[in-house]
Amino acid sequence: MVRALVLAAQGLLLGLIGYNAITALWGWRDRDPEERGSRRQRLRVVVPAHDEAAVIGGIVGDLLLSDYPGDAFAIWVIADRCSDATAAVAAAMGASVVERSDGVDDKGAALAWHLDELPLHDDEALVVFDADNRIGPDVLGRIADELDAGHQVVQCYLDVANPDDSMLTTAAALSYWASNRMVQLARTNLGWSADLGGTGMAFTAESLAAVGGLAPSLTEDQELLARLAHTGISVTWLHDVKIYDEKPLGVAAAVTQRARWMSGKRAVARTHLGPLWKEALARRSPAAFDVGLRLIQPSRMFVALVSGVLAVLAIGTRSSWLLTWPVWAAAAAIQLLEPIPFLAKDGVSGRYLVRYPLLAGLAALWLPIRVLSARRRQWRRTEHRGHEEA
Repeated sequence: MVRALVLAAQGLLLGLIGYNAITALWGWRDRDPEERGSRRQRLRVVVPAHDEAAVIGGIVGDLLLSDYPGDAFAIWVIADRCSDATAAVAAAMGASVVERSDGVDDKGAALAWHLDELPLHDDEALVVFDADNRIGPDVLGRIADELDAGHQVVQCYLDVANPDDSMLTTAAALSYWASNRMVQLARTNLGWSADLGGTGMAFTAESLAAVGGLAPSLTEDQELLARLAHTGISVTWLHDVKIYDEKPLGVAAAVTQRARWMSGKRAVARTHLGPLWKEALARRSPAAFDVGLRLIQPSRMFVALVSGVLAVLAIGTRSSWLLTWPVWAAAAAIQLLEPIPFLAKDGVSGRYLVRYPLLAGLAALWLPIRVLSARRRQWRRTEHRGHEEA
């Protein structure tokens, strides 16, 4: 009986590998951007910032250089419990600044507080950026075009501003570049929902009202994604609209950041997974099932490492409790090799492709991240140094 359960668990793991490998194929096709709209959609651009005086000028300056009509968007910086000059720097550059001095300690809570204080107008859309982001002058216009075309929630392409700063940032960049096409674009091409990334995301007032607004959460993006899935509202991925985001250089900072993400995602899954899958069955909605699955599955590269370990164990032990080694070797190879042509299609240069094995090191961090995430209950700021727009 136990052996049958172990073999069944391996079968489920292979099913997950096959599911991800097949759905990724929909990411091969480029998505045609929506046609240029009126460029009169009112946008409220909100930047939550906690002690970000060193970098806040970059994103505010980029927004001020936007080619979007200046009377159609407003820049708001939430100086959230700051002990530095974040508020003064942002205000001096021309942003509207609100200061928050108490309340729950996370970005979702700060955004919810701002919207409670100053609700969106019915014809206004919320656009969220992080304080360390850098953007091009066309970003707001492209977001508005997609909203004009009827999309209620959009997520821009999240790129890495500092891929050459350390081996860890290179690995993070490769991971983002691959998943942006194989997960995010694939979901939009399938007509399902892409992930929200916490920044570079935009919501119509109608979509936020449909999910009851924002709420405190370690991962406000995943909480919103799940609630949007309940309502049937999908997140549209904008593969041609890039946001540059700074990644941690050191292992300790990266593990801490990712432990928060994992802890928050697990909390969201505890609340939403069961209802999502019930709705998926009731509505025959693969999109709702897919969002639920993404809430609980580990990273592709971690599963690839597990597959490789199982292949080695199958060779060394010849145990009847394990599927044969060619099965696991093939599973590992598919996961390790499938991203490479997708990276090449997006023009990732050879100097990064030769560093592709660094992803295995990033995947190996999954276990310490998992252990730390069990104790992570509070948001913690990630230190930013600031980068020029890539």
